[in-house]
Amino acid sequence: EGADVMKEFTEKTIARVESTESTKTPDGSMTEKEGSETENASDAGDGEGKPVPEELNPWSKDLIGIPINYFSVGVIYAGSVSILYPILVIQNGVDASFFAAAVSLVTLFWSFKIFFGLLCDTLPIFGHKWKPYVVIGWVLCAAMLVVLASMGDEMLPLMASWYGLRTRKLTVNAAASKPLIYIAREVGRICINVVIICGFSGPQVNCPGYESDPNVPCTTDESIMARNELSEEYPEDWCHMKCSGAQFDFGMTIPQYAWLIAAINLISIPSYFMLKEEKKERIQVTKVLSDFWYTAQRRAVWQVMLYTMISSITFNVFIAAKTPANYVWVGLSTLQHQVLSIVESFIFAAGLSLIRKYCLGFSWRKMMWIGSIMVTFFNCLYLLIVYDVIRNPWFYMFTDVSDTFLYTLNFLASVFCIVEISEPGFEAITYSLITTANNAIIPLSVVISYQFMAFFPDLNTQDGIASDTPAVRNQFALLILITESINLTSLLSLPMLPRQKEETRELMENGGRSKFWAAFTLISGLLFLIYSTVVTFMTVAGADTYGCLKILGGRGCTEDESDGPVIFLMCFAFAYCYGINFYFTFWPIIKGEKKFSWGVFF
Repeated sequence: EGADVMKEFTEKTIARVESTESTKTPDGSMTEKEGSETENASDAGDGEGKPVPEELNPWSKDLIGIPINYFSVGVIYAGSVSILYPILVIQNGVDASFFAAAVSLVTLFWSFKIFFGLLCDTLPIFGHKWKPYVVIGWVLCAAMLVVLASMGDEMLPLMASWYGLRTRKLTVNAAASKPLIYIAREVGRICINVVIICGFSGPQVNCPGYESDPNVPCTTDESIMARNELSEEYPEDWCHMKCSGAQFDFGMTIPQYAWLIAAINLISIPSYFMLKEEKKERIQVTKVLSDFWYTAQRRAVWQVMLYTMISSITFNVFIAAKTPANYVWVGLSTLQHQVLSIVESFIFAAGLSLIRKYCLGFSWRKMMWIGSIMVTFFNCLYLLIVYDVIRNPWFYMFTDVSDTFLYTLNFLASVFCIVEISEPGFEAITYSLITTANNAIIPLSVVISYQFMAFFPDLNTQDGIASDTPAVRNQFALLILITESINLTSLLSLPMLPRQKEETRELMENGGRSKFWAAFTLISGLLFLIYSTVVTFMTVAGADTYGCLKILGGRGCTEDESDGPVIFLMCFAFAYCYGINFYFTFWPIIKGEKKFSWGVFF
């Protein structure tokens, strides 16, 4: 999560309960020393004679807008992403590369949050930096949804998701110091997923080619008929019948869905007017940029940024073919998909609580090892589905939910050191730099994931996967092994991540500064973001024209289309990761400046 309007407001209010130095933890708990309790820290201070402020009540009139905001964020975020599976995969049968790009598209502006933070800092409205932008953002979001809903059934569902999320970017959620904020967001996600279960589990979405009007003849499009099992048994009236994939006889239209989310946004707006915010002087753009540049030059900052970028590129590469395979091989319905999303929300919240209670003093590197190895294990269980040992949606849901909990370990381990490397007065800037580095790289991992489909064209389409030949199964198994191997190589960058607070402070004190590496980190992150943004837009917006290009995950627009461009771009991204890791981890050993020890990875 990044530095944005509610991030800064939350830090300046609820996060005031955090003390500095050793008392700060990423989830906002107060620790005087390892194992101490929040209550003791509040009574005794922070161990250095500094009084710890009394914890504020987020449900008070002055702060109630914060959890409500994050609830709304959960609604619009999950509402944008979760609706894509039933609409695109089940109803329209899109390719794996298109679906992966579509999901990335609706979350793409997540990576640009730092620019909205810059806008709020440098252009306050009537002296207020946060509250007006929070209100404006949600009003724009609701207005866009109303406009799109008014378009009726002609509205493209992907447009509704994308533009609804894009306007929401003025009020995107952020990592706040209280688990309550995450929980409020997850509650919002759960609620909208329940709506999707009730509204999109009917035949209109889950039975391809379905027509509610009995006077409308059934389509003769073979690609649609092949995805509805009733077309063979009832060749005349199959499109007017409820198929096995539909759970209910009723349903909701996309415009009605957009109206509902818009109403939730509008109802929440009054609570934002109650937020208490003191007036602030406008900050000059040059001052903000100067502070960013000053902070980025510290080794503790750019090294953690580089670690976040190279580990995220490799660890977040995923198997894009899983989505169509889940529908074709496993028969994952809308109901089951949304139940999975709901359970994942509970697991994420539970994982945060457990780690906060038991693992704050645990080695961040070991945490990454545990999370990465276990995620790889559960991902490899998909081989049982590939080779038809067990093709059960509930089995898949078990493996995916387990992944979610373990991904929580990696997520927290990668951001724990942020608090420790923040200099007083530069906390928000440090946070925004590191989280933006991560957010800017996520779309690149998605692009790489669906570019692999160019080498496995049979896995890119539902028809290819449905053939279920030994060759298709072996290709899928090979893709799994390649992807999981790339994920595991993220562990090679662990020497760049401090083990715990002590090493982080030592890096702060003795790491020095570097203009070159600061510029290198910022420029490379920006270039990766621009590249992935362009490719993502081309994959979705230009699907009819450019979707066949191998660089966009297609099988090639011509028989002799070269693999060279996609191979070059993928190799460049991986060379960036492994080259940086080699330079900082192994080159000093080769030069004799350090001695090799397996302990550098733990």
